[in-house]
Amino acid sequence: MINLGKKEQLKPEYLAINPNNKVPAIIDSDGPGGQPITLFESGAILIYLAEKTNTLRPTDERAWFDAMQWLMWQMGGPGAIFTEAHYFHAREGKPGNDYSLDRYTKESHRLLGVADKRLGESDYIAGPDYSIADIGLFPHCGTTARFGGSLDDYANIQRWYKQVEERPATKRALAKTDAIRRATAA
Repeated sequence: MINLGKKEQLKPEYLAINPNNKVPAIIDSDGPGGQPITLFESGAILIYLAEKTNTLRPTDERAWFDAMQWLMWQMGGPGAIFTEAHYFHAREGKPGNDYSLDRYTKESHRLLGVADKRLGESDYIAGPDYSIADIGLFPHCGTTARFGGSLDDYANIQRWYKQVEERPATKRALAKTDAIRRATAA
């Protein structure tokens, strides 16, 4: 557990795991060849876990590449852009911030439109089955209020979000996230 508020991501022991000093990062003590492996970047972690467990990934090669492209879209799109939109939204009214706030807010809504259109064609972002692409996108769609956004105009995302939110594993993950936030707020 890394407390970003206390800058624990800058400590040498964490930088040894993730030289980019961001979260997430994992250590799998039973990595390839039975040896420990450290990984950082959410997309790399999701791909690794899907490959290791042979779950949350389509077995069909074409469908796997669909999942990969939507995961990469999430990483370069909503994952990065929503974060920047939040950053500039939190600094609203500060000198020199208006252009950036406008640009990232508009791009966030454009990306929501892309996701909404896709989810109007498919149960999940990468196709008919839940995959790591949904896992990557889910948390970002739950934080649109942080940049002044809303899912109100995106019925397909709302349907998908509720569907993912009701998954038992999602419920467990959200409960753990809440517990971590409470523990690190002290």
